[in-house]
Amino acid sequence: MKVWRLLLQSIGVLNLALSLCGCYFLSYSILREVQHPHVRPGEPFFPAAFWTMTGINVSFLVSFIIVSVMLLKLRPKAPVVHTCLFLALILYVWTIGILWLLPGGVGGSIAGASGVADMGVAPLAVFPVPFLYALISILCVNIARHRLKKASADVAPAIRHE
Repeated sequence: MKVWRLLLQSIGVLNLALSLCGCYFLSYSILREVQHPHVRPGEPFFPAAFWTMTGINVSFLVSFIIVSVMLLKLRPKAPVVHTCLFLALILYVWTIGILWLLPGGVGGSIAGASGVADMGVAPLAVFPVPFLYALISILCVNIARHRLKKASADVAPAIRHE
C-alpha cells in the first residue's frame, strides 16, 4: 500500500518540477515577446495566436500545479483530475498541430506562435519524448488509484468484523 502512495506522490513531484520548469520557459518567452515583438509578413496573426496560446499555457500550468499538490496530499480525486488534465493537454497539442494547416496566414501564424507560446506545456508534453511521460503517468496513477481503492476496501470489512 505504501508503494502506491509513494508512486502517486512521486508523480506529483515530477509534475510539479515539470510545471515549474514550464513556468520558467513561458516567462522567458513572454519577456522576449514583450521586449522584441515578432513581426513577419507571412504571420499576420502571430500576436493573437501567441497571447491566446500563452493564456492556455498559463491555465494548464496552474492546473498542473494544483493537481500536483493534490497528488502529494493523496487526495482521492487527484488521479482522475490528473488523467483528465493530461488528456486535455494531448488534445490541445494535437489541435494546435492541425490548426497549422489553416490557410491565409492563420496556420503560419499559429505554427510560428506555437514554437514560443507553448514553451510552458512543452516539458509536460515532450518529456522525455512526446507524450511518453503523459501516457505513463496516466497509467501509473490509475493503477495506483485502483490498488489503493482495493486495499482500503479489503481493510474496511476486516475492521467491522473485529
